[in-house]
Amino acid sequence: MRIGFITLVCFLSFPRLMASASGLVINDIQVLNQKLQKLDAGWYANDNWLNHLPHQDLKKMMGLRDTPPTDVEFTSATPPKVLSLPAVIDWRNYRGQNWVSPILNQGNCGSCVAFAAVGVMETQLNIASLFPQMNARLSPQNLFSCGGGACDYGWYPGSAAERLMTDGIPDEACLPYTSGATGADVACEETCRDTARRSRKIVNYASPTRSLTNISEVKNALQRGPLMTTLTVYADFMSYAGGVYKHTTGDMMGGHAVSIVGYDDVTQSYIIRNSWGEEWGEKGFAHVAYSDTSGIGRSTWGFEIPPVAGAIAVMSPRDYSYISGAFEISVQSTFEQGRNLALKVYSIDGKIVWNGSCLQQGSVCKSSFASESVADGRYEFEAEALNDKGEVLGISGRQFFYVANKKPDLKVSFTGGPGLDLDKEVNGRIEFAVTSSTSSVPMNSLQFYVRSPSGKVTVRTAQLVLPSMLVGWRTKLVENGSYEVWFVGQMKTNRLEAKVESSHRVVRVKN
Repeated sequence: MRIGFITLVCFLSFPRLMASASGLVINDIQVLNQKLQKLDAGWYANDNWLNHLPHQDLKKMMGLRDTPPTDVEFTSATPPKVLSLPAVIDWRNYRGQNWVSPILNQGNCGSCVAFAAVGVMETQLNIASLFPQMNARLSPQNLFSCGGGACDYGWYPGSAAERLMTDGIPDEACLPYTSGATGADVACEETCRDTARRSRKIVNYASPTRSLTNISEVKNALQRGPLMTTLTVYADFMSYAGGVYKHTTGDMMGGHAVSIVGYDDVTQSYIIRNSWGEEWGEKGFAHVAYSDTSGIGRSTWGFEIPPVAGAIAVMSPRDYSYISGAFEISVQSTFEQGRNLALKVYSIDGKIVWNGSCLQQGSVCKSSFASESVADGRYEFEAEALNDKGEVLGISGRQFFYVANKKPDLKVSFTGGPGLDLDKEVNGRIEFAVTSSTSSVPMNSLQFYVRSPSGKVTVRTAQLVLPSMLVGWRTKLVENGSYEVWFVGQMKTNRLEAKVESSHRVVRVKN
């Protein structure tokens, strides 16, 4: 299962318990919706975790270095080309198939450019292989860290496109995304040693538009696949929940990068894929009006990937899988002469620790991996399609997974964060310093429990657990009183489950 990012260091894990440092939200949702209805704006707003972020943290959600200007718009003086194009293109449902890669969350890092670029490239790989189920998984962390991006100041779309053409990008297993949880940059040196062999490249990139409004050119380019684009984000956009967005109210927040996955002439809008998780918008997607003042579509980048003879999709294990005992491996190949598949499991140091094979019969090739044959830990899986002579026709992207056959010893504890004394009354935004450890593989979830003075228990869950992290709680969203708080860590596989519960602390809130 590929996860969108859950941030523990600041704000994504527990959205309902957090607000800005002043206790104010970005948008008063009731007031905003009343205004949208009065103006017949065509869209509506809902509360979400973004609406409760302080301004300094919101800036990290918009990591575009070159924010599009909003005071002047350049438009072609010549009439738009009259193109015979369909009224609607949506790569989420093109010829009955979804070609678009899943929604992710960039978290507490200005990495939107990397996520937009990776989203476009993953979808183009699916299109080039004529295999939407391939669901290519590439590493936004590698692209961002090795290309010159930084969490605090973001990156440039043109630089991302250039990097994809010259160096390419490896699979996500090569360098999983962690910057969203820590808010910290990751050194490029931390990428896997065989990055070059595992990297995929685009052969070229084009810019259908460059700081110039030309809807026809964008629509024409979208016939071949999604585009990366930039836009200026205003406060009301943070709370968008559905309909066709058009800036109505609120201050400018910063520059952002997203991908355009289609258009709809009926509603006169582009369909965008964002990187703020599924809670935002229409499960992570949005319709944005052609005429919106955000500058959507004025600058675009499209990636060229030539058609390929075939592709291999690993259905299981998926990234972040946790397995015990015998585990079914499922692979699908579209190579006409490559129904024989060689299966490999690599250790974390790159050594092959298991070889297997299977013959694809029907649509899927299945085999069984006896995980007891290897020590508990992190591994990577790869499949090769072979012809009748045993020659390699194609290689799948790698998926990483964890083997846990021994019940691990888990530990989790917490204290007040820097400068915080939990024995005293607290107010505003506070932080807990959480420490966790395990005797084998990392925990795959951490839950934060809060019991209110009335006895109601609220639980917030994070699906990426680091040995050391800060968990923020914005107390101005709760009533004054004494709250009981604690953490529960969990490691769960297909056969095994282990839990650990921290000590409980009473926190007295007085705002």
